[in-house]
Amino acid sequence: MKEVTKIKDTFFASCPVGIEEVLELELKDKGIKKTTKFKGGVQFECYPQFALNFILHTKLASRVYKTLFHFVIKNEDDLYYRCKEIKWKSVFNLDQTFKVQTLQGNSPNNQKRSKFKSSIFLSQKFKDGIVDNFRETTNKRPDVDTVSPNASLLLRVTPQDNEFSQKEDVSVLIDLCGEALSKRGYKVRGFKAPLRENLASAIVALTQHKEDQDFLDLMSGSGTLVIEAALRKGNIPGAYLQILDHFEFGDELGFSFTTLNVYTKDEKLQKDFKNFLDEAHKSIDKGLAALKASKSKIIANDIDRYTKTTLLDNIESAKLEDIIEVHTEDATDFSTQINNGIIIANPPYGERLGIDDDLESLYHDLGENLKQNFKGNTAYIFTGNLPLIKKISLQTSKKIILFNGNIESRLVEYKLF
Repeated sequence: MKEVTKIKDTFFASCPVGIEEVLELELKDKGIKKTTKFKGGVQFECYPQFALNFILHTKLASRVYKTLFHFVIKNEDDLYYRCKEIKWKSVFNLDQTFKVQTLQGNSPNNQKRSKFKSSIFLSQKFKDGIVDNFRETTNKRPDVDTVSPNASLLLRVTPQDNEFSQKEDVSVLIDLCGEALSKRGYKVRGFKAPLRENLASAIVALTQHKEDQDFLDLMSGSGTLVIEAALRKGNIPGAYLQILDHFEFGDELGFSFTTLNVYTKDEKLQKDFKNFLDEAHKSIDKGLAALKASKSKIIANDIDRYTKTTLLDNIESAKLEDIIEVHTEDATDFSTQINNGIIIANPPYGERLGIDDDLESLYHDLGENLKQNFKGNTAYIFTGNLPLIKKISLQTSKKIILFNGNIESRLVEYKLF
């Protein structure tokens, strides 16, 4: 009986908790039909070239992994020996670096937790198996690099449902991305508590903003929400800045899969990916042209002078300076003509989560401005300070649970009549 099973054409896209359903829809829009949602991501099945194309286009995934192997263990020694059986030279080369990370989860029925006490020890056992496999087959060992490895391996260890079983399932995945996909590359200045780009894109998606609707962010900060709204409106790939630099300057794409054997030893996969890359490049030009010709507006507003500099720099870096309109007024009394549009604000949460006098007044006044100056539109407040939502004296039509990092947050919808 074969101890290790090689897995074909199975992938996993990770994402912030709460946006799994939107991510699944994005996968399906790219023609990927076999999907399964999990907390923190979506597993999907497709040919590798479609997974690589998804990496170019996704605006919601944090990372995309390829599932390589599956096996069952009872103890840490099993993990070592199963790992040692794998032909690692088919995955990465001796002169490439690697790292291992382990995530322990619950059983599929959510009734059992992994019995292993240390994910670090599991990672160590797995690393030893890789090193000893190379040592026995080549008399040399690959180096570990925990910062920027060529091959970043992820173990998912979960107990089986049977309450009497001591067996746990192990899936071995490899990161195809390198740097997180959420880092688009347009943020040129630091900013306190910025939204991650893929979370911002999910928030825009959840507002159901349409191409012919205006979009206004009353408290834009570093501009993440308005930039992501523009990318969604123009149907521009998430990796568009990397793609543009590749075609304009000949820069290498930063994705780690381009150096892995699963890609470099597959000529057909390389050819198919090049075709997808060419198509993505054309879609960027088309999307930017459509945004410039659009009659609906994307508007950013923030009162802070330093923030304005950051906002303008990021918009220019995103190549959207001719598309996003910028204002610098107080969000609590700013008004502009918006018809059947989307208004959003991501107000401060405060040093501590709870009621703060200044923030209480800000949230209240923000609600009053929405009520008085933006009738006929739909407004959204995104916040991690849940008690302050009550200070907005508007009738809530929807509340969506999202996580901004480890902060449980709400995207709250208000129909402004």
